[in-house]
Amino acid sequence: MNTWPLTTFLHLIAAATWIGSMLFFVFILVPYSKNRYDREEYIEFLNDIGLKFRWLGWTCLFTVAITGAFLSNIISGWEAFTTPDGHSNPPASTIAWKMVGGVVLFISAALHDFRYGPRAIECMKEKGDCDESRKLRGKASNFGRLNLILSIIIFWLGVSVIRGSIF
Repeated sequence: MNTWPLTTFLHLIAAATWIGSMLFFVFILVPYSKNRYDREEYIEFLNDIGLKFRWLGWTCLFTVAITGAFLSNIISGWEAFTTPDGHSNPPASTIAWKMVGGVVLFISAALHDFRYGPRAIECMKEKGDCDESRKLRGKASNFGRLNLILSIIIFWLGVSVIRGSIF
């Protein structure tokens, strides 16, 4: 059975949903809600949306990781990643960079979703808008930005695996 089309479809849908959701969050939701709510309501609103989005985001990340592993085997074969210097030539080298980026993205997303985001909200609820809560919100925001940048780079690497380098 040829699993390439279905695996590719699921991989791309999950990646598009993940990146599209982050872009929607950054360019539509945050600016809209910032102008509509006062500071406390705004933070509570973003927290509620973030918690509701979390299951979708992690589903997308795990789907991309699992389908990516299958596609890596189809494109390069496991030997490219299990033998010395097997991943030193394209497309295996590009896929290896995608894998490294994916690991960093998983760590960054976990720090955003499970450490700094919740700590920032908790601090905001307990102490209000203070230096500590601003620093924690800043860290959560920076991890969110890093997630978006890494995701776009990983997506670009994926395009270059199939279509060749853009540059």
